[in-house]
Amino acid sequence: MKLKITLILLICVSGCLTFEWQPEYEVKYKVYVVNVIDGDTFDAIFPDGNVERVRLLGVDAPEKSAENNKPNEYDGITDLDCLAYWGIKAKKFAEKWIEGKDVYIEFDTAAGFKGYYGRWLCYVYLENGTDFNAELIKKGYARVYVEGEFSKENYYLTLQQEAMESSVGLWSCMPTIFQ
Repeated sequence: MKLKITLILLICVSGCLTFEWQPEYEVKYKVYVVNVIDGDTFDAIFPDGNVERVRLLGVDAPEKSAENNKPNEYDGITDLDCLAYWGIKAKKFAEKWIEGKDVYIEFDTAAGFKGYYGRWLCYVYLENGTDFNAELIKKGYARVYVEGEFSKENYYLTLQQEAMESSVGLWSCMPTIFQ
């Protein structure tokens, strides 16, 4: 009888407890991308089974509509329609590369786990190890987001400078006086 009561209590307790995922720094976690929101944000199924929103760490893609972009936010670019065009292209790029796929996320001690809006701040890696955040910058789909702290800032700024000098992607929106 004691064994039955113990077993019933164990089943009740295990069914009543929820699994709370506790991420660690410098560990890559496999997640499944269910929906790309825009060029720098997506929803994914996390290791605990919950769908969570992820904000790519260190990158900022333009908004998809001109009225949601700001003049000069991207180093002297004032053509907001051009930025919106690249915001749409950034979303399509993200959809092609990560939506409906497994990716790996990694947290940075300098940035913390979550940002101001409660989104997880992550570096994202494809299954082959490619740094997806870096790819967005290299291809001109995003700028480096320097408003926060993160370890790869200098590396990402180097990639951005190369994209700017080559007028790649959104950097083709720069007025000719800046090019």
